[in-house]
Order: sequence, then C-alpha cells, then structure tokens
Amino acid sequence: MAIEHLEHGADLSLRITGATAEEVLCEAAQGLFASMLNVDAVELREAYATCLEAPSHADLLVEWLSDLLAQKELSGLVFASFAASIHQAGARLVLDAVAFGERLDPNKHSSRIEVKGISYLGLEFRRVVSGWTARFVVDV
Repeated sequence: MAIEHLEHGADLSLRITGATAEEVLCEAAQGLFASMLNVDAVELREAYATCLEAPSHADLLVEWLSDLLAQKELSGLVFASFAASIHQAGARLVLDAVAFGERLDPNKHSSRIEVKGISYLGLEFRRVVSGWTARFVVDV
C-alpha cells in the first residue's frame, strides 16, 4: 500500500494503492487526514461508524471522504485509523466503515492545510495487476 502526492496546481492530488479496495479506501482516508494535520498525534479515543452506498468504487471513495470531512466540521473529530468492508447490494456498492480518532486540538494536532472538499476532477478507482489503485483531488 502506498500514498503518493501528485502535482496539481492549487489543489492536492493523491494516488493510493493497495491490495484490496477496502485497503485503498482506508489509505485514502489516512492520506486525507495526514494532509490536514499530524495524524501521529491523534489518539484513538472515539469511533465513528458509517454505512454508505454508491454505484461505483470511485463514487464510494468520494462519499466516504466527504462524510469524514463533514464529521470533522460537524463534530470536531479528526481521524487516524480506519476499517472498511465493501459488499454488493444489487447494482450498488455498500461501505460499512469505522474511523477512529479524537476531537481536534490545534495545538496537539499541528494543522497543515484546510480541505474544502473532494473533487470528481481526475477521479479514478480501478483494479490493477497488483491490487487496486485510486486517484482523487482534494480542494484546498
């Protein structure tokens, strides 16, 4: 698994690789929060569980990351560890996921960049020979 920062003008683009689609979703969330703050300082005190569905892996990625960003804004939670499970429900994919973290403390977590949202621009999520890969752009 790997997180790679790509050049993308004023925004931030990330490419994630992993053995499974679930691993890519978790690494994408890790990359998102590592871009915003020092995730090594985040203690795993609280859990946020969610169930999301979408027509494709790419759409599920945007839904998942957008949901985590919304939780940060609404509840003040920041996350450093993630678990995910995907299953098919008819024509849609369903994600059952849990994010672990704690309330944002700017002094402790050393804020980096402010993320406004996840873009569909340049979005991809696909199976490759070595597993799965995804690419997405973060609006900053």
